[in-house]
Amino acid sequence: MRAMLRFLQFGTTLLLLWVLLPAPASGQQLVVDDAEIVDPGACQVEAWHGERASWILPACQLLPNVEISVGAGFIDDGTGHRETEHAIELKTLIRPLSPGSWGLGVVLGVGPNPSAEGEERRFGDVYAFLPASVSLLDDRLVMHGNVGWEWHRETIDHGDHAHESDDHHLSWGLRSDVALNDTFTLLGEFYGEDDRRPHFQAGLRLQHDGAGVEVDLTWGGSTHPDEEGPGFTVGVAFVSGRIF
Repeated sequence: MRAMLRFLQFGTTLLLLWVLLPAPASGQQLVVDDAEIVDPGACQVEAWHGERASWILPACQLLPNVEISVGAGFIDDGTGHRETEHAIELKTLIRPLSPGSWGLGVVLGVGPNPSAEGEERRFGDVYAFLPASVSLLDDRLVMHGNVGWEWHRETIDHGDHAHESDDHHLSWGLRSDVALNDTFTLLGEFYGEDDRRPHFQAGLRLQHDGAGVEVDLTWGGSTHPDEEGPGFTVGVAFVSGRIF
């Protein structure tokens, strides 16, 4: 109940921001990325709060065709406490997404490894993937697909000895954005690693026409009965004009 109240309080705040702030945006708590970046010299701020994790992730295009993101997250450690984590990501476009067409990008990043402990959680996950997007049905349907590689690093302590563990995984994801009208968009995605049973998220996006502010309300779970998904999450994203 307490988590639900915090969720509703945060959601109310973000809805007010959605109405009041003048600021296109995308992403938020969705795992599957799109083949888009912010405009040259502009910055985007994404922030979301959920049952399992909360993040704030600013991103700017400081170099030509390179979006740089540096963010902080607060991840549930399974005991009711949240660990502070950090992530750094670079994203560039091979082909920008345009209406009625398709786009392709490249993403490189480092972030937390949830399976590690202590300081090894920080930047214990190195990853790279290709985000692809296709615009269909006069842009009412946009499909996104990701395929990539992840490298989880950690030290395994057996008591009498310890050794370094390097796990390599194939990452993948599929997402659809279905525009109901100028304000509401249905969101749905599946994502996972290797041949493990995937996680999913579904929800609704509210976008203020002409303001460029988006609010996402989602719920996520797992297709594996013994695993938990993201749960309820609310997020907001907005973009500045050119500031560099």
